[in-house]
Amino acid sequence: MSYDIVKFIVILGSILMTMYGLSCFNYEHFILKGKVKQFYLTYIIVSLAIGYMLASFILDFMTIHF
Repeated sequence: MSYDIVKFIVILGSILMTMYGLSCFNYEHFILKGKVKQFYLTYIIVSLAIGYMLASFILDFMTIHF
């Protein structure tokens, strides 16, 4: 049970860090007029995907025994 809580916190933190990291880029050049909703949906999906991959890496690295 405690591993599930740690896993949830790591995944949530990774997604938030990814969204924070992606916010530094200037995306206004790529957004077409009238396509703002689609851009934000894509931004959220990319943030979730990268954040989940980062969390998986962190959790796998935590379970390695040297």
